[in-house]
Amino acid sequence: MKAVVSTQSTGETYPAHPPQERPKPREKEKYNKPTEKMDVTSVHRDIYKPHSVQRRRKLTPLDPAVRKSSAPVPKFQGKTTHKEQFKQWTVERQKAFSEPPRLLKVGSGTMETRTMQQRDFVYDGTKVERAKPIIPQVKVIRSDLPLDCLTSYMLEFKGLQNKCRLAELLVNQAEQKLSA
Repeated sequence: MKAVVSTQSTGETYPAHPPQERPKPREKEKYNKPTEKMDVTSVHRDIYKPHSVQRRRKLTPLDPAVRKSSAPVPKFQGKTTHKEQFKQWTVERQKAFSEPPRLLKVGSGTMETRTMQQRDFVYDGTKVERAKPIIPQVKVIRSDLPLDCLTSYMLEFKGLQNKCRLAELLVNQAEQKLSA
């Protein structure tokens, strides 16, 4: 492979280097089993070592015979916080359920079962004729002239139109026929 040589200033700043050869593959290292035994103690066991602690005893009140003084224990005088905060409420017996008085009074007349449409527009039995459709009378103007390709847009905006030569010829022919 040839070395690339540059004639620009970058060639001076970054000189061309000859291509390097590809490195040869190395032989794989063989695995050797460890000869020592593995230490299986964890860091936790090293840091937190066991201590001998006296077991907790069950708390039971002392018998009067075991107690140091044989004087009677006075009763608690005062109120506990539970009795102060959660006082018993007085509960009244609930009254028997009775229906509340009606605000609307039921009328004495009969209920109207007809709709407003039925009540206001009563059919008297006369035969109704079907209305005739209204068709506007439009006179269609027909011409023997061929259809021109000029649109109203092309006629109104002359500066923006592409001239249609065929349409110009047809319009000129039509004007000549009308004037003759």
